[in-house]
Amino acid sequence: MKFSPNAFFKERVSAYYNEVRKYTRYMFNDHLLFVLVFALGALLYYYSNWVKTIDHSFPAPLIMAVVFTAALLWSPVYTYIKRPDTVYLLPLEEEMKPYFEKTVWASFFAQSYLLIVLLAFMMPMYAASQQTGFGNFFMFLGAVLAAKLWHLFCRLKALNLPSNQKQNADIAIRLLLSFVFLFAVFEAKYIIAGFSLLIMAFWFFYIKKEGSRPLKWDLLAELEEKRLASFYQVANLFTDVPHLRGTAKRRAWLDGMLPGPQSGSHVYLLFRTFVRMNEYFGLYVRLTIIAAVIILVSGLLPVQLIVAALFLYLTGFQLLPIVARHDHIIWPKLYPEGNKEKQKAVQQLLMRIMILQSFVFGAMAAVNGVIIGAAIVVGTSIVVTLLFVNTYVPLRLKKMERV
Repeated sequence: MKFSPNAFFKERVSAYYNEVRKYTRYMFNDHLLFVLVFALGALLYYYSNWVKTIDHSFPAPLIMAVVFTAALLWSPVYTYIKRPDTVYLLPLEEEMKPYFEKTVWASFFAQSYLLIVLLAFMMPMYAASQQTGFGNFFMFLGAVLAAKLWHLFCRLKALNLPSNQKQNADIAIRLLLSFVFLFAVFEAKYIIAGFSLLIMAFWFFYIKKEGSRPLKWDLLAELEEKRLASFYQVANLFTDVPHLRGTAKRRAWLDGMLPGPQSGSHVYLLFRTFVRMNEYFGLYVRLTIIAAVIILVSGLLPVQLIVAALFLYLTGFQLLPIVARHDHIIWPKLYPEGNKEKQKAVQQLLMRIMILQSFVFGAMAAVNGVIIGAAIVVGTSIVVTLLFVNTYVPLRLKKMERV
């Protein structure tokens, strides 16, 4: 049978998105969507009030150019190449050119939604500062999407460059050219924008010529493995992912703060799992730091309360899968304690770490505000923690058992 790049592409894309769908149905559940909608509503409310304070001196074009340049720099090409392909597809390299062109277009359509949402979000700021309407939206969108496609095609060719130095130079030049082009478009300097487009086209053909060499199959497979690993790490926050194996770290300095064996088998196991597994402990630290920084820089008590409640929920919800961490191992099943004790252990773990978060949030509010406001933040956070642990967690664990 003759090899068909188009059929091969359809097969790989179908297999990939079938794999993704298996996990997204657990990730985007009703509870998470409710929190996201709530957070988005609060963000848009404060954003709309802030936009009303903007005048013509606000550098909206410059800010938009910087933001979109940074967003465009993230332009990975989804090649869907697997490790065995480095051997079996090597003789078919010449026939794979249509395949890789299709992967660029697939990556473009998969990543463009972020640019569309970002532009829609920033247009009110632009319109307020430039005293214009939204008539430029589609022109700006066309410019941003054209720059995105240019980045993707350059990225595909740059993967074949002979050295890391040339690849880094390609990134730096693409960063500079895309910034100049977008800033010129946002500032209505169309002659400069047209000149930038000519240079961008020249750079693409230069990279295409420099990258005209045998494909780096091992690099393509490695990048795809890293991309999938990143997705599995996110999915693992919501459900068990067999493909992912977390790394463990001793962290002996925390041993004195952990319950001993007399506290119960599941308590002893789950507390140490949380502390020693990077996927759980790292998630907890990241969420705590992000929320603490937002509370610290925000002087508004309503914002501090919303952020504290939101991040407490995210912490508890995303750490719940720890309950099933050891279900595939036979030894915990030999413990004299049953599922009720395991549920209590999970509740005890979440209660402690969320209460600790509550006091951290209160301390940040105290640094940036008054003691009464900090006390309100702590009190509200503790109430949210109690409601989450004692009301939501038992219901969620029952649902997870049925699944």
